[in-house]
Amino acid sequence: MKNPLLEMSKEDARRILPVILKEHSPKYKEWYEVEKQNILNAVNEDNAARINHIGSSAVEGLIGKPVIDISLEVDGSCDIPLLIENLNRIGWKYMHQEESTKPMRIFLVKGYSLDGYEERVFHMHVRYLGNWPDLYLRDYLIAHPDAADEYGKLKQNIMESFNHCTSILEGGYGQAKNDFLEKHTSAAIQGFKGKYKPRY
Repeated sequence: MKNPLLEMSKEDARRILPVILKEHSPKYKEWYEVEKQNILNAVNEDNAARINHIGSSAVEGLIGKPVIDISLEVDGSCDIPLLIENLNRIGWKYMHQEESTKPMRIFLVKGYSLDGYEERVFHMHVRYLGNWPDLYLRDYLIAHPDAADEYGKLKQNIMESFNHCTSILEGGYGQAKNDFLEKHTSAAIQGFKGKYKPRY
């Protein structure tokens, strides 16, 4: 099924789906838990090696986009086309597979429309079970509120310079966070040595 979001021009996307920053909401955890169960019901729990709430919405008190980021990890025997088809049935839209990422990383969204955002907006990163850095970064920001506060202020400063980005095609907004993310992700991986390394 074609995704109409991929047919949007950048100009329309900037107008309809701009980057928005909001204070953290306690509803985010609840929304994640509900959608997590929807996902597991749709794809069969045997296909989900690990599922996690990641990103800023997983860190209490951290300002960020009102988007629930979900990491869905699968094992090598998973039928990926069927998985995507099943996710599509519950409202998830395939956006792209990151060609530069090895191994596979597929990006899907839910809660976007040609009229703007719905109440609950989700991003999903489908990838094979692995030692993924964003799991460590989430735990690090939860354990270090000072770093989370610094990250929130950085986002606000970036928004003043990059106020014409879209939530799907972040452009300068996403790139401007890279130095901070690389620095603190490195510290997180060192601090939580091997916590998410798969035990095969």
